Amino acid sequence: MAATNSLARSQPRSSRQWVSDRWIVSQQYDLWFFIGSCGLTLVFLGIYRLAQHFNFLVQGDSILITYFIFTAFFDQPHIFQTFSRTHFDSIEFKKRKNLHTWGLLSLITIGFLVTGLGREADLIVFAAIFGSYHIIRQHYGFLKAYKNLNHDRDRLDDWLDFGTFNTGMFACFFNDYTEIGSPVVIYKDLQSYFPDLPPIIVEIAWSLFLIFLVLFVARQIQRFINGQPINLPKILLLTAALSTHYLVYFATTTPFLVAEALETAYHDVQYQGWIMHYQTQRFPNIKNIALKWFAVAMAYGLIVGIIEIFGLSDRTWGMWLFIPFTMIVLYHYFVDGIIWKFGKQPELRALLFKKVGQPTNVKDENS
Repeated sequence: MAATNSLARSQPRSSRQWVSDRWIVSQQYDLWFFIGSCGLTLVFLGIYRLAQHFNFLVQGDSILITYFIFTAFFDQPHIFQTFSRTHFDSIEFKKRKNLHTWGLLSLITIGFLVTGLGREADLIVFAAIFGSYHIIRQHYGFLKAYKNLNHDRDRLDDWLDFGTFNTGMFACFFNDYTEIGSPVVIYKDLQSYFPDLPPIIVEIAWSLFLIFLVLFVARQIQRFINGQPINLPKILLLTAALSTHYLVYFATTTPFLVAEALETAYHDVQYQGWIMHYQTQRFPNIKNIALKWFAVAMAYGLIVGIIEIFGLSDRTWGMWLFIPFTMIVLYHYFVDGIIWKFGKQPELRALLFKKVGQPTNVKDENS
């Protein structure tokens, strides 16, 4: 090992591989869908500020306009795409038929029961919290995928990557539920009395994040000095995920529904890119399979978006139409933690990573 390191140091700089950049699909595809779509956080912040600029009330149309664009064209379409993996994929459907039928129906029934008890606001806040956790897991899944693809599995790097990502993401998330001091206002009088967290939790998480961040940066400098490749996709993904969460939870103050759009839009496009990659690989004999699913998903999103806005605006009975789709969202959050377990489905792992070489080295990114 010492001889190898000495040889590496004696080589000219131009002959060293300073950057490791193996991508899941391709550089252009990954940068557009999996990383660069983080810019949508700024887009939705701009939409909200623009709506305010044209004199919409802060607790009125500016919120609904922002939320409608988000839910109709981004969030609900990505929810619908899950069905291509659960119900349209015959192998997966047969494997977990009860989950995808009776399980889904049971969730919708629970939603109606909760609404009948007058606790629909609590259900919506719970869905938002579960969704934040789901988003964090998805980002971390991509992070681990890039680590495996680029053979970035040194134990020290694994520890620093895990610590930097999770302390940073959860410090941002916890900050939003600390010292609330009042009900969580979803929209106008639709409110939930969610218990707030003690400030010490955020202080500890943020302090740990700063420590991990310093160590992470120092480690990248060390790797550069030693001639070890820098995992570019991993660093870009880490930067995109942490910066968007910091913007949503620390740098801006927006209403509940707007904050949901800011946080989730990046995740939605990231998932759309992933599911389209899955569809083209899983169903190669169906012409324009990804385009067809995308078109139907957008139509579904538009319909559900209208229903959601109606439910928020007229809760005498409109909420009863809204709730089933909320439960489908919860179904998506739950099953996504199951259907992408590559460690238990090596054939799926090989299918989705076959274009990047050595698919058997890509471990379960959700484990």
